[in-house]
Amino acid sequence: MDKRLASFLNTIVSVIIAFAVWVMILLISNNNTTPIDITKNGRFTLALQSKQAVTSLTTPVKVYAFNDEKSKAKSEEVLKRYSVVDPKKFSYEVVDPTKNPILAKKFGIRMRGEGVIEVKDSKGRTERLTGISEEEITAGLLKLQRNATYKAYFLSGHGERDLNQTEASGMSQLRSDLVKEGFVVEQLTLSATPKIPADTNLLVLAGPTQPLLPGEQKLVKDYLDNYGRLLFMYEAETPDSYTDLLKPYGIEPDGNIVLDQASELLRAEPVFAIGLKYDAEHPITKDYKIQTMFMLARSLKVASPPPPGVIDTTLVTTNVNPPTALMVPIDQVVGQTALKIDPSKSKPAVATLAAAAEKKEVTPSASPTPSPAPEQAKDTRQVRLVVVSDSDALSNQLYVVNKDFALNSFNWLAANNTAISIRPKDELAQPLNMSGAEQMKLMFMISIVLPCFVIGAGLFNVMRRQ
Repeated sequence: MDKRLASFLNTIVSVIIAFAVWVMILLISNNNTTPIDITKNGRFTLALQSKQAVTSLTTPVKVYAFNDEKSKAKSEEVLKRYSVVDPKKFSYEVVDPTKNPILAKKFGIRMRGEGVIEVKDSKGRTERLTGISEEEITAGLLKLQRNATYKAYFLSGHGERDLNQTEASGMSQLRSDLVKEGFVVEQLTLSATPKIPADTNLLVLAGPTQPLLPGEQKLVKDYLDNYGRLLFMYEAETPDSYTDLLKPYGIEPDGNIVLDQASELLRAEPVFAIGLKYDAEHPITKDYKIQTMFMLARSLKVASPPPPGVIDTTLVTTNVNPPTALMVPIDQVVGQTALKIDPSKSKPAVATLAAAAEKKEVTPSASPTPSPAPEQAKDTRQVRLVVVSDSDALSNQLYVVNKDFALNSFNWLAANNTAISIRPKDELAQPLNMSGAEQMKLMFMISIVLPCFVIGAGLFNVMRRQ
């Protein structure tokens, strides 16, 4: 056979084989449409809280996303993730408000990009969405299912963090998210109002640097003794007198500041302690796999065995294998202009950065007439505490890192267990979103134009050689 003819036939066969492989890839991809999310933070996968928000629905809902044709693909991409969880409970429709102004007027839509969640019941309840994002939709679903609000009082007057401050040391971001979670957040000054309100679901001491007055100390102690809930955050300057409130529940500081060698992996200073080990059974840290961060944290000590009737849990510690925490006496840190630490004289250890305590009190319920039953009905009430080694962890500076831990702690203290979860991630980048027409054009270019161009170039090259 002529060499030129053989070369030409080989080229034709190669093109046919390449075309067949291309067709097979299209067929396989068409029949296997399950997406695989390989982004760093799983931006295209629903968070656990979002999935729970759908599965916990007792009445079906329908989401109306008001967007034009150009933004329709983006809205559908987000809504489809929810629908896949349970299509019977969650349905959606993307509506162009200019083509369906009656529906837009019904829900009071003022601009594109807004949405509405409608509950399919006789009451016709709705929840307005300012945007079609996972965070907005999940918050709306949870709000429709919420049956109660929770009152959280932050003590003030002792150098605590400011709830309204937007600077790095403030807690405005925490306050904003607590409101979204169903909390009513207020500051409480015991010197002005010498009592803890009866509607208090939990009390917060956010990094006090001055001691409580004797009367204030008694009020907080009595509140805890009466099945109270307390979130306490330490600072390096927090007076030792606060230990008297926590020690009966088996948690206290050990007199050291934590310097963590693991912070070097994040290109941070050793004053930042990295939480890497979590209790897998406790509701606050269950399924928690990301790191937390604390600054100039007070190392905590959890009693073993705990006081009678108390259940203590070590929630967060520094790295365990190998240990990376260096314990520095607090007097070498507070009031010093510079830290002079010799790592060779300090053996790395495991530092406890957050702990929880629970004390259950079971009392026979009152009954006017004796019951012949062998056991009386019982009423169980609980004291709950969460102690955090550093208030910076929940301040604006580090809140974005510790958001789930912070909100889970509040919800556990308030016994709002349905809201304890891993929440939607913040979007780090915007994906490429195209309308249906634009997608068809791109598919035509990739599926038809590009292969034909390659084949044509190959044939032209063969003919030129001949």
